[in-house]
Amino acid sequence: MDAKRPQAEQGGISKPFGESLVHAVLLLERSIMQRIIGETAPIDKCSSDVKEACYRLLSHCFLGVTREDFDKDFHEKEAVILLRQADSGKIVGFSTLMTIALPLANADSIAVFSGDTAVLPEYRSSFGMGIEIAKYFLKVRERCPNTLVFYVLISKGWRTYKVLPFFFRDFYPNPQGTTASLEKEVADAFGMAKYPANYLPDLSLIRFSQEGQRLRPGSIDVSPHQGDPFISFFLQANPDYLRGDELVCVASIEPGNFTSQLNRLMGSIGK
Repeated sequence: MDAKRPQAEQGGISKPFGESLVHAVLLLERSIMQRIIGETAPIDKCSSDVKEACYRLLSHCFLGVTREDFDKDFHEKEAVILLRQADSGKIVGFSTLMTIALPLANADSIAVFSGDTAVLPEYRSSFGMGIEIAKYFLKVRERCPNTLVFYVLISKGWRTYKVLPFFFRDFYPNPQGTTASLEKEVADAFGMAKYPANYLPDLSLIRFSQEGQRLRPGSIDVSPHQGDPFISFFLQANPDYLRGDELVCVASIEPGNFTSQLNRLMGSIGK
């Protein structure tokens, strides 16, 4: 195993054990999916009730949420992933998505960008969100077969950052510092295009002059797990995350960069 790559199988988990764990979780997911339904809907097809439910959910999970900021994020996006209770239809999670063209020095690229995201803690064991994001990755790659495609995630918490090693073998920034300079170039291009007044390129952070959206004190997302190298790195890279600083993260959306976990999710699509 290449010790220099921040693979999901590393960090004290052997590959056979890791794959067995993923298999067990996917079996659990089949049970959970009996009561959780994931879907990706175009923003312009969302009803006012859906929009209101997403706003209330975001406000429940984060401090500093304003209706103006929520509306801006929601309506600039192309689609929203919705997690619903199967029996009641209640929305228990959502994530907005869009694609952004980012011209680089020697190539053109497309970034898949995750915006506002919130999932109630009791439903985070569901892979519904991951499956829907995987579907979106595939659609963008099919639509842009000759263009570099990246995933851009701005992380205001360690739990969000942990999505990256679950999905990708290599990403920026990471504890080993192995990511190619291209991902850093994408992060800077995104930060300067989307948040020109707030992006700090030397730190790859988005920092707002006033406290914006931030984790609620006392929530399960505030207290990090000890001993995890990815969490430790995030806390070092974004020490003021509790004030709302967001770390710009980038990963290449190409099959050679997918972990076994993401490949399993993609293999489950259509089943």
